[in-house]
Amino acid sequence: MPPTRQLALPAVRPRPAVLAGLIALVLVVTTFVAPPPAEAATTHVTLSGPSTGFTDKSTTFTIMWKAGTAGHRGKVALDRKSGSRWKRVMGATTSAKGTVKVSVRPSSTTTYRARTSTGKTSASVKLSVHAAYWLGGSAGTTIVKGTSTRLSATYHHDGKAMPTATIALERYSGSAWVRVTTLKITKGKGSVTVTPTVTTKYRFHKPGVATSASHTITVKPPSSFMISGSGYGHGVGMSQYGAYAMALDGYSAAKILKTYYPGATVGASTNPSRRIGVQVYGPGSDSKTTTTITIAPTTTGKPKWRLINASTSTVKTLKSGSGPVSMKVAIASHKPKITIGAASYTGTKLEVQWSGTTLYSASGVAAYATVRGAQGTYHNGELVITGIDGKSQPNVVNNVLLNTEYLYGIDEMPSSWGASGSGKGLQALEAQAIVARGYAVQTILRSTSTACNCNLYDDTRSQNYTGWSKQGGSYGSTWKKAVDATTTKTSDKILTYKGNFIETTYFAATGASGRTGSNQDVFGSTKIAYLQGVADPYTAKAAGLPAADKAWTDTVSEATLSKIFDLPTVRSVTITAKYGSGQVKTLKATSATGTTKSVTRVADSWRSSLGLMSDWFTKITPHV
Repeated sequence: MPPTRQLALPAVRPRPAVLAGLIALVLVVTTFVAPPPAEAATTHVTLSGPSTGFTDKSTTFTIMWKAGTAGHRGKVALDRKSGSRWKRVMGATTSAKGTVKVSVRPSSTTTYRARTSTGKTSASVKLSVHAAYWLGGSAGTTIVKGTSTRLSATYHHDGKAMPTATIALERYSGSAWVRVTTLKITKGKGSVTVTPTVTTKYRFHKPGVATSASHTITVKPPSSFMISGSGYGHGVGMSQYGAYAMALDGYSAAKILKTYYPGATVGASTNPSRRIGVQVYGPGSDSKTTTTITIAPTTTGKPKWRLINASTSTVKTLKSGSGPVSMKVAIASHKPKITIGAASYTGTKLEVQWSGTTLYSASGVAAYATVRGAQGTYHNGELVITGIDGKSQPNVVNNVLLNTEYLYGIDEMPSSWGASGSGKGLQALEAQAIVARGYAVQTILRSTSTACNCNLYDDTRSQNYTGWSKQGGSYGSTWKKAVDATTTKTSDKILTYKGNFIETTYFAATGASGRTGSNQDVFGSTKIAYLQGVADPYTAKAAGLPAADKAWTDTVSEATLSKIFDLPTVRSVTITAKYGSGQVKTLKATSATGTTKSVTRVADSWRSSLGLMSDWFTKITPHV
């Protein structure tokens, strides 16, 4: 068969007029497919409404769509957030003013947003959803073991406080909630006190109605304890503020002393010229191995002074009439060494004297000595420097007359009290001078040690002695006047009991009990008739009594109490017994495991071991 032949058709070319029409049609179609948005780029959408909703009530939001400042009518949607995505909840159409209201009823807290048909979205709004009946409670807290805390409940229905109701407090135990107690709700609120011994989770519960979120109470052992008390000092003998109050009420020094030392009388001592040594610098109170003694005039001029080397019988005057001078004091080979300029002097004992004293009456202006590191300055007597075996600190002692010069420097009562009450306060100062003399005499009579080459110390180991700082200070002449009123050239006033000198302990202020302590209760010593507790209504009304003496608080560490009670831990301490004066006698401690232990002590032992202002304390509270 012959091969099949294909028929060739000529190409059809459109005519120019038809082509132009097709191009125009394409242009028209393109124009209709992509019209510009009607609201332009100034449109925005907002979603507004409450932040709290309830499971049995609908919550209404308002969507507003604006183009510029005018409302925009169009289709909008309400979306909710599901995980990290947004899902459409419903659609709506805004009014001519650009607004539309939409209602939702979620079963749990949900976040919403509004969205326009052109893709604009609003800021999100979180709707916190509560049950129709809603219970709230206080937040978690931390407490000290053995203490209590309060949990507060809030009970609402549809957002309004419940007038009255009864709900349960539950704690989490093991794997279940256990009822602890019930509490009443009034006007939507209620509270309850709990005392957990371990960290515990709590919640409020209304069975079948509502449950609050859980709240954890963290329980920690106390690191310290707060102690509340009153008064200042050990509490035996004369209250200084009480003496001041009695003086202002017109009582004499003798009456004041008879009040605080029952059975005692003001007698006389016949040794007015007795000299004593008071350590003002040295081992036991100072740690530095050198000090400096400076001699200066009490007013103006050039005082005379001299240095005596007591290793021989010769008195050596090294310098005189030269004005202020300083000398370095140290210890070399267990002996005192004084350096003045380029010259040095040593000996088993060195004495420094200056003009204007009873020991160095050479003409010259009155002077005083300053010892760097000491708490006072010294106008009377002399300074005696020695070494103490094995000690690197120089031992500096102020050698003065007991009944006058020493007492002039006792700084145990404000000198200004003597000018109070048109001079009535001077009787308190005289009483202080008499008891300070008696205290010094008894200390000297009891002393069997001369380790400091002295009779007394200048601090609380004896009495607070500052020398010229007291006598030459504010109202110093008033204090000197009070001392002089208790002494003559032949005798000195001193307290006695049945003809014997007595131990005249004293302190600052009685505690709130209004009664002084007895020596056997406070110090544990054998009962002394004139150191028995007495009623003291005066201290509390004393003018100028510091607020800190009326009521004070102090802190003691848990470690200190653990050591005192010999317990591994202490979670609480209670006062279980007091002495007749109101001072503490017995404390009972409870450990973290519930072990209890009681300790009984003399009152002043509690004051010293706990580092407190007085023995009168009333409350011990643990805290973190």
